[in-house]
Amino acid sequence: MPIHDAGYRAWEGRRVSEWTRWITISSTGIRRASKSTWLKRLLFLALVPLLFFAIPFFLFEQSSRDPQIWRAFSGFTRGLPQAKELREAIGQMSGSPTPEQFDAIRHDVWSYLLLTLMRYPQALLMVVVVGIVAPPLISQDLRTRAYLIYFARPISRLEYIAGKIGVVAFYLLSIATLPALILYIMGVMLSPSLEVILSTWDLPLRILVASVCLIVPTTLVALAFSSLTLESRYAGFGWFAMWIIGHVTYSALISWPSFEAAQRRQTFEPTWQILTSPYQVLGAVQSYVFGFEGDPALTQRSFLLLIAVSIVSLAILFRRVTAPMRV
Repeated sequence: MPIHDAGYRAWEGRRVSEWTRWITISSTGIRRASKSTWLKRLLFLALVPLLFFAIPFFLFEQSSRDPQIWRAFSGFTRGLPQAKELREAIGQMSGSPTPEQFDAIRHDVWSYLLLTLMRYPQALLMVVVVGIVAPPLISQDLRTRAYLIYFARPISRLEYIAGKIGVVAFYLLSIATLPALILYIMGVMLSPSLEVILSTWDLPLRILVASVCLIVPTTLVALAFSSLTLESRYAGFGWFAMWIIGHVTYSALISWPSFEAAQRRQTFEPTWQILTSPYQVLGAVQSYVFGFEGDPALTQRSFLLLIAVSIVSLAILFRRVTAPMRV
């Protein structure tokens, strides 16, 4: 009588649908990443800008009742990085704007405030959060040969990569999309009437589209770095180096033209220089999504660059994930 039966034994546990297998990988990665104390602090820090940006929403919506509040709003926005279109809209307003004038610029003002939230504090947090979450996701699996456990089960390469993407996307949604949606809801609640929804109904959709433009390329690039090395610290170094080098290159390219324009008392508008900085490329695309159109050709090139980077990063991911199994 045999002690061990080495024959086939059917699986008697609960089966998971093939369409949700990647969710199991994502949920495991999210739980592991959530153990980081620094990540918890950054997630809390992502909610702090909401308190700051709620102030201009309140001032703007209350300005129709008190001209002094309008002057306070105008002064508050001068301290923010302003879009050209918004400055022109505010500049055309009189000292005591009418309700009709408020209705005419409400969409632009709300769009600008939401864009500024996603463009500056949340984008900077995004770089740090992804630098913490993404580097170990694939590099550790390659170093510890955990991929043998994954692919010993009926899991495809696409499901494995989708699961890893879900980990990074979850945290990016938490620090970028969720705060922006909360800020929009706060703007509605701070308004004198719920009728503002009729003129701003499309802003939640713009937030979602801008989030996709942010999440897809950044997640794929970060995971590509993670798949290229067995050491997660090298992947993290490559991620941060990409942003730092891009920003330094962009700053160096525009420094002299900006100086010459200042000497002539003119404003210098960067053109092709923004393509050297991932931060500026994402900013150009998100600005277009929120309705602040710049150079159409430059915006189109920024879109194409993000698509090309995403495709190349995805190709690297597929190749690196299957590389150990070909050896």
